[in-house]
Amino acid sequence: MKISFLINNIYGIGGTNRTVINLAEALSVQHEVEIVSVFRRATATKFEISPRVTVRALVDLRPGGPDRGAPGSDEPSEVVPRQEEFYAQYSKFTDARIIRELSRTAADVVVGTRPSLNLFVAAHTRDGALRVAQEHMTHLAIPPAVRAEMARVYPRLDAITTVTDADARSFQENTPIPGIPVIGVPNSVPNPAGRPSDCTRKVVVSAGRMHHVKRYDLLISAFAALAGDFPDWQLRIYGDGGEAGKLRAQVTELGLNGQVLLMGGFSPIESEWAKGSIAAVTSSAESFGMTLVEAMRCGLPVVSTDCPVGPREILKDGEDGFLVPNGEAQGVTTALRRLMADQQLRRTMGANALRNAERYDPSAIAGRYVEIFEDAARRRAATERGYRAPAARKARSAPLTVPPVSLGAATVDITAADAGWLRLTCEAPDEGRRRHQFVLRHKPSDGDRRPDLPLDTTRATLDNGGIRYTAVLTPEAMDRLGDGRWQVVMRAPRGPAIRMKAGLRDTRALIDARARLMTRPPARPVIWNLPYAQPNGRLMLRTVVRDLHAECTRVRVGDGRITVEGVLCGDGRLEPGARFVVSRRGRHAQNVAVTVEARGPRQFRADIPLRAVVDHRLDRWEDWDWWLQPDPAERRKVRVCRLLEDFPDVKAALSYSSLPLVGDEPSGLAVIHPARPVWIRPYCSASGAMAMNVVDR
Repeated sequence: MKISFLINNIYGIGGTNRTVINLAEALSVQHEVEIVSVFRRATATKFEISPRVTVRALVDLRPGGPDRGAPGSDEPSEVVPRQEEFYAQYSKFTDARIIRELSRTAADVVVGTRPSLNLFVAAHTRDGALRVAQEHMTHLAIPPAVRAEMARVYPRLDAITTVTDADARSFQENTPIPGIPVIGVPNSVPNPAGRPSDCTRKVVVSAGRMHHVKRYDLLISAFAALAGDFPDWQLRIYGDGGEAGKLRAQVTELGLNGQVLLMGGFSPIESEWAKGSIAAVTSSAESFGMTLVEAMRCGLPVVSTDCPVGPREILKDGEDGFLVPNGEAQGVTTALRRLMADQQLRRTMGANALRNAERYDPSAIAGRYVEIFEDAARRRAATERGYRAPAARKARSAPLTVPPVSLGAATVDITAADAGWLRLTCEAPDEGRRRHQFVLRHKPSDGDRRPDLPLDTTRATLDNGGIRYTAVLTPEAMDRLGDGRWQVVMRAPRGPAIRMKAGLRDTRALIDARARLMTRPPARPVIWNLPYAQPNGRLMLRTVVRDLHAECTRVRVGDGRITVEGVLCGDGRLEPGARFVVSRRGRHAQNVAVTVEARGPRQFRADIPLRAVVDHRLDRWEDWDWWLQPDPAERRKVRVCRLLEDFPDVKAALSYSSLPLVGDEPSGLAVIHPARPVWIRPYCSASGAMAMNVVDR
């Protein structure tokens, strides 16, 4: 059977793209499968697609692409209703390309993936092919004018699928299509490559686009009610979107700095789910709930709002998570409290979630779709004379093998076993005598470039004819790496270096390493090795090697003061009279110091001398860096940092509130601005160093 998926833009990101790729991959085990993308705006797909699935585009809009400005591209579509979400993307030109494709397709089954494309599939697919519409949106979220057009055109379809049973009922009640079955089939989520969570780390995870429908404001309010009782727990929210600024303001207003982290976008997300012990989903509406299944497949119990469709068909309340009333922060707080306070309950529910989520495996969902296709073929054969059903599936006599992608397109999975310990793996075609190996290449921010560091790389032959490359980076290599950033490349003798793409980055062990370091600061040099992905997807390492290091563990802003807590690691200890020093940058450099409160030989606490800073300010905007002077008898100072984390962008994740303050004495600027308070805001710089703004506005 040849199956063709018609999608808007497979080269972008989004839930529809992910689930279509998952389904296509599973179907391709026994069938010929292609994904036809209407648009192509990028060179490569964001999500990896195996070679056994054919991918092609109808309209090439890449820079310099042949279809940019084509005749008819400025004329409106005659098929897509004006009220459809993507109406502006379509034109008379794209209409012609899609209709030509559908009228000539050699596929036995054509599957549309959104209302606009389903209208094309229903009206213009050749008569010999089955026509199936996938509806990924909640039905009543589709504009009435679009639903009216669906009611007119959809009778030519052979089947309609929705992602929940509830939405299938809604479709049948609100847009009945006589004689056409509407079937609820959930999205599929593959089994993650990494280990599931053991539910021991004190992290609540939430993920999705930062849109008001996700109600992250509700989640933050619910967590705020628990923050004081569970000060060592974090809420991490992953995603990008227009709500980020508003949510950051809420975090600072509630004083949740360091406990609620806005992590930005992250892919692949599986490693971040696995770092958590609880997943939280507080959406006011979902068409399905992909994040619930993703979290469950990583072994997390889920706290979810019981929105109209989706979660109630996924979660088994009290078994693998908790369903709470939609829109009620108190219900979220109560459910989170039960799980945060009971590790055994988390582990039991997490194991249940792992088991229950197996029903969303792509192979299981693919089987349901094949049944839908076969049933549609039987119905078509019974009513349409001359129709020839697609050939039946042929059982494979041997396991399916898929050749690996080229080395340049391959990804490197990387696992941190502890601080300084990394394991790198990559699968690529057999290169014969060209024996590639992992090499770390220094990327200096300034100064000289360090020599390349080749890693001992083992090669294992795979059943698909490829090679698995493996290397281990040990603490012994850290002296050669030093403080810096390193590109991960593959290189063969006398061959060019190939920059490698980031795959799964499992750094959960660094959470444990940080906790040990904060509890028992070591008397030896600090080493840290963090893998991360650049915006272009290339894999990098951030290495830290320091004989003496001061790590900030907490910053508290409120009651007219800013309090800093931290630890001193390495070759040194806090001596009597140790000082916390704030140092003004720029041409008017000045130091202001205060004696720290030592809590043992390596742990300190200090109230920053804010009034002295305000009294001595000389400009409307000043930056003051934070330092620790462990021994007042020595001039050596150590920069206070927030650096030893399991994620790279500490600056963006941590946001602190501003503190208004009026000094004790008139400053040099008091005559210019006598009445305004000065605002002081701590921050973490891009390098991980801690500092504060002193701003007269």
